Amino acid sequence: MNYFKFFTEVWRFFKKYYNRPGKEQDYTESVQECSQLAKSFGNGDFVDRVCMAVLEELERCWKGREEE
Repeated sequence: MNYFKFFTEVWRFFKKYYNRPGKEQDYTESVQECSQLAKSFGNGDFVDRVCMAVLEELERCWKGREEE
């Protein structure tokens, strides 16, 4: 696996969704896109865990903004 390319794509994905408000549509789109990202890199254990961690972090950020 090309780790540099994988992390570059994960970073682009995170940047794309980070500043969104975190509404239901954002959540749905991010899960779908992250699933496609993982699939494009073979859905290995490492890829799946990183993608899940990024989705969890986005959700944490979105919820944190709601509380402000």
